[in-house]
Amino acid sequence: MIQTTAEIDLYKKAGYIAGFVLEQVMNKVAPGVSTKDLDNLACDLILEHGGIPTFKGYRQFPATLCISINEEVVHGIPSPKRILKDGDIVSLDIGVTIKAEVDGKMHNFIGDTAVTVPCGQVTAKLLKLIKDTQSSLYAGIKQAKAGANLDEIGGAIEDVAKSNSYGLVREYGGHGIGKNLHEEPFIFNYRTNSKIKLKEGMVIAIEPMFNQGGDKVRTKNDGWTVVTQDYKYSAHFEHSLLITQGSPIILTKRPNEDINE
Repeated sequence: MIQTTAEIDLYKKAGYIAGFVLEQVMNKVAPGVSTKDLDNLACDLILEHGGIPTFKGYRQFPATLCISINEEVVHGIPSPKRILKDGDIVSLDIGVTIKAEVDGKMHNFIGDTAVTVPCGQVTAKLLKLIKDTQSSLYAGIKQAKAGANLDEIGGAIEDVAKSNSYGLVREYGGHGIGKNLHEEPFIFNYRTNSKIKLKEGMVIAIEPMFNQGGDKVRTKNDGWTVVTQDYKYSAHFEHSLLITQGSPIILTKRPNEDINE
C-alpha cells in the first residue's frame, strides 16, 4: 500500500518508539535476567511513550516481545522461568502500534524490528553469526529503493548467507507492513525470480534469519516457538523502512545504531 504524508509521519512515530524501546531492552540483556523481565520493561516503555504492544494478543500471542534464545529462531515466548545464561545469544523482536485518526477513520500504524545480541561472554563464532546476519539486513536495505525488484533484496541477503556457509531460514521472511502487521508482499531472503517491484511510498520490513547449521526449522509444541531442526544456533534481524526514489528511510533505526557497522 502506498502511504500518504500524514500516514508516513505516524509510521515514523511507531518506528521511533520501536527502535528506542528495543535499544533499552538490549542494554538489559545479561546473565541472570529472565525473559519475562525484559518483556515487562518493553511493555512499560511502549505504553509510556504512547504506543501499544503490537504482538500482545496478535493471534493470541501472550507477550509484548518475541524472545528467542540460541537454537530458537523466532516467536519465543517470554517466561519468568527462562533465565538468560552466559554465552547465550538472544533474539528480541518488537512491534509497536500507534492508533490515530486519518481521514475520519481510526487506523493502526505499526513499526516492527528485531535484533540478536550476545549475553555475557559469547564465542567468536557466535559473534560472527550475529554480525553477518546484521550485515545481510543492511545489504538488503541498500537494494530497497523505488523500481527495485524484490529479488534484489533477497539476493543480497542470500549472497551473505552463502558466502559464509550459513543455513538460510526459508519459511519466514520480510513482509509489507502498515495498518496491519503482515501485509503483501512477502519478502523472501533468497532469489525466487520475483517480478514484483517496489514503489515509492511503500512500507516494508526486511527480516533475515541465519542458522549455524542447516536451513530447516520446526515449531515447538507451544505452537509458537520456531527452532532449528538440528539445534544449531540462529540469529535474526529486522527493520521496517519506507521506500523512496533513493535510499530508504529506516523507520525503526535505534538511536545509537550505526548502519555502517
